[in-house]
This record gives sequence, C-alpha cells and structure tokens, in this order.
Amino acid sequence: MNWMMTIDASIWRRRLREILVYGLIFIVAGFVGNLWMTRDQAAGLAPVTRAVTLSGETIRFLVEPGAQKKQQDELTLLYFFAEWCPICKLQNSTIQALSKDFNVIGIAMQSGDDSAVKRYLAERDIKFPVVNDLSGRISRAYGVNGVPATFIIDNQGKIHYSTRGYATAAGLRSRLWLSGLESGGSSEFPK
Repeated sequence: MNWMMTIDASIWRRRLREILVYGLIFIVAGFVGNLWMTRDQAAGLAPVTRAVTLSGETIRFLVEPGAQKKQQDELTLLYFFAEWCPICKLQNSTIQALSKDFNVIGIAMQSGDDSAVKRYLAERDIKFPVVNDLSGRISRAYGVNGVPATFIIDNQGKIHYSTRGYATAAGLRSRLWLSGLESGGSSEFPK
C-alpha cells in the first residue's frame, strides 16, 4: 500500500510542476504580447490634456488640483474604444464598473458622428464621460492603432501603464493600484 501512495504523490508533483510551467509560459507570453501590441503607444508624458465630451463639458485627461475627487483620484484611466469593436463591447462593462471608483474618460474612435456615439453609449448604459475622436487626433497622439486600449495616467501627466486588447477587471485594478503606489498614492488595494 505504501508504494501506491508514493506513485500517487509522484504523479501529483509532476502534474503540479506541469501546471506551474505552463502557467509561467502563459504569463510571460501575455507580457511579451502586450509589449509588442503597445510598442507604438504613447509612453512617458501624456500628449493630450484637454477635449470636449459628448455632453459639451471641457475636460482634462488629468485630475485638476482642487477638483472633487474619487478614490485613487491621482489616476485617470483613459479608455479608447470603438462602436464596431466586438472586444470593446465585452470590455465596456468592466470599464463602467471601474468608473465608480476611478476617474475614467472614454475616447470613441472611428465610431461615427456624435449622435451615433451617444446612441451606442445609451444602449450600453455607459455613464463615464466620453469624447468622440471623430478626426482621430487624440488616437494618433496616443499612438492607438487598435482597440480597446487603456492608459493609466497620474495627475502629473505621466503614463504609468498602457495595454491593448481585453483586460480583466482584476488586471486593471491591480495596475491602477500599482500605478497609485508608484505615484505616491494610497497603498490600499482598490475594491
């Protein structure tokens, strides 16, 4: 009976080792893939700071000193999306949920005129402020050539992180938390 337990333990150790190796490969591949996809995206200081939302409000992509602030107020999540993008449709609910705790600004690119974008937002119950980048000026300035794309920017204009493609809520929250630590913000992990 003892040799059976030894065989079972050996099999479990081997399977656990395989899971860990494949998991590590998956994580490294995701990291390298993100680096490749974001190679043309803006880094360093944020290139654009002002725009007009669909509601007519002039906004800054950075939190203004003295403005009413949310948790982790020193950060802005800039979210590029398009009406025609199927992955964006999946990502929208995650970004909407994050907008309850963080400053989020949406940039609709290649999505039609203002009325088409407003209709899209209403159909999906998107409440965060959105700028229609009809001319592509903002998208070009940020080097966005695919959507969805997100940028995490602090109130000094430094881009801490950018990604392209689908990102999970946990992944974005952890990046917001790490960016907050890096910029001297709260060390409390966001909800």
